Amino acid sequence: MNLFKRVTLCTALLATTPLALADTATLTISGRVLPGTCTLVDASIALDPVKASDLTSGADSHIKAGALAFNGCVGVSKAVLSFAGTAADGDAERWKNTAATDPAGGVSISLLAGTTGTTYLKDGDTGIDVPVTGATARYDLRAAYYAPAGASLRAGEVSTEIVVTADYE
Repeated sequence: MNLFKRVTLCTALLATTPLALADTATLTISGRVLPGTCTLVDASIALDPVKASDLTSGADSHIKAGALAFNGCVGVSKAVLSFAGTAADGDAERWKNTAATDPAGGVSISLLAGTTGTTYLKDGDTGIDVPVTGATARYDLRAAYYAPAGASLRAGEVSTEIVVTADYE
């Protein structure tokens, strides 16, 4: 077969090939905007070492300031805090010394709201509002040693862990 016939045959075959069909689809995109959040920074308050004889019986001793800090807040006007942990034996307003190694005896821990006053933060407290301004918020608090009246004090470590939950509005 000569070249002219081959070209003619190929052209005829290509001319009879069906064209590709076109199709359409609708792309649906969905999502949900959730309430805003903040990042609650892990906080700790290191109480200064104290001699047992320097603790005031029946009172908060050697109070140390601290704070819960909230950063990166978006779409939030306030955080609502709740506190959970282990209450001191026989004293629901304070926290049990749960030091795992060499715990001090006769001592518990007080956690107080704000920079002044006697409002105790205790196990089960909820509904504590913290206003958010811009992208940050701060909740001031204080911690102290507490030796109940008549307690038999023993030297050792003092610590407790308190779970703070923040719900954002």
